[in-house]
Amino acid sequence: MSRAGTAALIFTALCLLAIFVATLAALVTFPTQEKLPTVNPLLNSSYLVASPIDTYKSSATFPKLETDVKTSDSRPVIVDNFLTKHHSPMAGMGKTLVFVADKYGIDWKLLPAIAFQESNLGKKIPKGSYNAWGWAIFTGANSGANFASWESAIETVAAGIKEKYLSQGLTTPEAIMSRYTPDSDGSWAFAVRVAMDEMVQ
Repeated sequence: MSRAGTAALIFTALCLLAIFVATLAALVTFPTQEKLPTVNPLLNSSYLVASPIDTYKSSATFPKLETDVKTSDSRPVIVDNFLTKHHSPMAGMGKTLVFVADKYGIDWKLLPAIAFQESNLGKKIPKGSYNAWGWAIFTGANSGANFASWESAIETVAAGIKEKYLSQGLTTPEAIMSRYTPDSDGSWAFAVRVAMDEMVQ
């Protein structure tokens, strides 16, 4: 076979090979980037997304439930848990105690802590008085102020603590004790601090 014939044969073979490869490529479908199911951990539901970026955008539209709980004001719940733990008749007043404390600029733990020391959180008070703080019990008296409700008592005591104590620079349990119960040997302030600490442990 001449060189020209050999070259023609090689050329023909290459053409056939090229046609074969082109035909094969047309018949075979290579995998493309498909939308794969991704589980949204917040809702335990599956969403079809095209990429990690789409996944981020999708989940970003849903609330971060765990974070929302952590960043919300848990103080009323803490106070209610404290009241319930000690079987207080004031259980359920956590929101009111915290709201009124904030209103008068009082440490939110102080009112329940004083009630803990004065009346075991309202368990040892004159019947129907709602006076868990020993409020307006003057030296030699057997009882103090009577209130129409826990809400009324909380409001009155908080306003009084603000006016008669905090506004006069008496801001710590020890300083408050000097006027609230001047005959105490320090045990009053100690018990108030113990109760305050218990609420945040």
